[in-house]
Amino acid sequence: MPYSQRTSKLFQFTILAAALSVAGCGGDSVDSVALPFDNSESGGQTGGGNNNSEDQQAIEAVNINKSRLLNADGNAITTVSLDGAYYQIEVVDTNKSPIVGAKVSFSVDAEGVVLSQTTSGSTLTNSEGRARIFLKPNAPKVSGAYTISANASYRGDTAADNLDFFVQATNVTLSALTMGTSLLPSGGQTTVSFKVSDIAGNPLSGILTNLNSSCGQLPTQMSSDSDGVVEVVYKAINSDNTLCSGNVHISASTGNTVQSTNIVVQTPEANSIVFTSDSFRLGAKYSGSSATGIVEFTVYSDNIPLANQAVKLTLNRAPFDLTFGVLGNRYEIPVTTDEKGQVSIQIYPGVTPGPVEIKATLIRDRSINALSKGIFIDSSRVTQNGLSLSMGSNILDWSLDGKTTSVTARMVDRNGNKVPDGTVVSFTAEGGKILPSSCGTIDGECSVEFSTQNPRPGDGRVTILAIAEGEKTYIDKDQNNAWNEGVDTLVHNIGDTFRDDNENGTFEIGEFTYPLTTQANGQCENNIRQFINLKFPSLDELKKQAFERNFISTFVSPNKPMTCNTGLSTVVRNESIQLLSNGNNARFTLLQPSSQIITSADKTVIVRINSGGFYDLNPMPSGTTISGTVVDKTKNNPVATIIPAKSPANGFVIKVTGANSNNTITVKKGDTAFTVDTDAQGNGETSPFTVAPTGDITVEQESLTCTVEMVVGFEKVADLVGTGKPSDNTGTINTYKLEECEAGDSLKVSVTSPNNETTTRTYIIE
Repeated sequence: MPYSQRTSKLFQFTILAAALSVAGCGGDSVDSVALPFDNSESGGQTGGGNNNSEDQQAIEAVNINKSRLLNADGNAITTVSLDGAYYQIEVVDTNKSPIVGAKVSFSVDAEGVVLSQTTSGSTLTNSEGRARIFLKPNAPKVSGAYTISANASYRGDTAADNLDFFVQATNVTLSALTMGTSLLPSGGQTTVSFKVSDIAGNPLSGILTNLNSSCGQLPTQMSSDSDGVVEVVYKAINSDNTLCSGNVHISASTGNTVQSTNIVVQTPEANSIVFTSDSFRLGAKYSGSSATGIVEFTVYSDNIPLANQAVKLTLNRAPFDLTFGVLGNRYEIPVTTDEKGQVSIQIYPGVTPGPVEIKATLIRDRSINALSKGIFIDSSRVTQNGLSLSMGSNILDWSLDGKTTSVTARMVDRNGNKVPDGTVVSFTAEGGKILPSSCGTIDGECSVEFSTQNPRPGDGRVTILAIAEGEKTYIDKDQNNAWNEGVDTLVHNIGDTFRDDNENGTFEIGEFTYPLTTQANGQCENNIRQFINLKFPSLDELKKQAFERNFISTFVSPNKPMTCNTGLSTVVRNESIQLLSNGNNARFTLLQPSSQIITSADKTVIVRINSGGFYDLNPMPSGTTISGTVVDKTKNNPVATIIPAKSPANGFVIKVTGANSNNTITVKKGDTAFTVDTDAQGNGETSPFTVAPTGDITVEQESLTCTVEMVVGFEKVADLVGTGKPSDNTGTINTYKLEECEAGDSLKVSVTSPNNETTTRTYIIE
């Protein structure tokens, strides 16, 4: 073999020997002692083996020879102690010559004995045909008979062998436990150490010991190091973050050997309280929202939750009718922290909104306290006069399906605060489609969509009804911000509601009734005047009457008579009207002049534009543009000439023809200016003069031009228009001012809908 190859193989063996030496030291590893094992000049553990065709030998069969156990001194043994032993075989051919590079796999038939020094459980034979494995009991208590097997293979040939051996249990002793300190602060930590040895006092490495403590944390198992020492850290806090205190028992054991000791952990002291529940908002009493909530605090000792601590809870800031602990209580409450260091308390809102602060104080040290934050009692239910209904557009082109607009409900309680989030508003419509049929409020409002489709009411007016569970408007006579039946007064009682499709304010059989009825039969009394005199005493009588009418039409109607009770709860309601229009055919009405004929003397023209078809009382759809223009048909270019005058005989006149009728123009001859008045035919002459002036004749002033200007009205139909009553004409009225227009001129009014359909009406001036 070349020297370079021999050097390489020697270097590989040196690395392997070092690795085996390290594997026998400390921690959880298995001890081993190296035997004299000449690996030079061979393929064993070198990576050569079968791949080295130069060194392959011709054989007839593979055999295993000299299968035996060896101790650290290389002597054959039959019993294995805790120190372990080597199992070694020789692989030879038929001629008893060693086979180099044969693969040998090892295995043990039962648990308790482990093989080391190879991760695969296999190795290659060396130059002497030898292969070996280190085996060792994994605990002192392991004992009994075992069988180790070897399977050799080389160039397709195999051989097997096995050997029986006995494991003798080892007597292990543990030294007394040594603690870093015998007195620990709460949540502190210290070292625990002891030594593992045999009965003769020799240190044992790799011995697995079990550890336990009555409170706190220790590793559950640990192996002795190369000096037989085990050292771990004890923490006086449990895995669930609870603290230990008092005497704690600590023990270590292996086999039948046990050592234990006690350590004293000081009692933990609370040094902080923290508000640990999330911020939240609750609906006021009777709001239909959440009625109660829980406030939580946690007591800590150096960031560790602390159980069994006495705490006092008080109302630091809250609405006057909020109670806590038990319903109706507003006095301080003593509590004790649970195993998680927590205390909690239930709060019960009243009818009054406002912020809430609960204070938690450590009774042992009142300087340690905390306040709840971010807790608020929201407003109550929507009040009778607190529901508003609005639309993005209240006049749509109903000549097409699918034209849409938003319908938004906004609600407040009797104090003007937004209602609790999630308050439900329900909608119904006389025609078209509402989607969805209800919505839940966020910050006191929510929206649905109204779209055009069948059915289409014949009068072009769609009644939309919005309802919500709420409360009646009342006068708080006892000043407690709460309804007290028999003391407080309802402004105007309301009962069952319906959708007033014909808008006459009276329920008629066939009109939609909201299904949640009161089953009451009482009179719906009216105390609006009492409310007006309290709230607006300075209003004059006419304004008081107007306010009362508006309150009834907006916040009472639609209401079924004789369906009222004396309670506060009710279904609040609000109606809105969606107008329908035909965007394909505008209709024009000349309101002024009343004669329906525009003459040159008329300076003001008023035109009303309506939807056509069934909806001729309604305006054109929102977004429709309206324009007024004039066509000047009478503008002429007058001609001036000099002709002889009839009198005096030698006189002259300037004659003008082709001018506008009944107009005044200025004509110049040279430096002299003349005024000419025209007749109905556009002709005129100057007064006679005796000497004809020199120079060219020029017309200084021609006929004037007809112009139009819109002075009142709309160039575009607004998104929201007044809906009026069913018999009202809600068309768009525009007023136009005409200037210098004469007979023959014309006024043209053009209307273009959002669908780009244009309708024009031309009025000829007479």
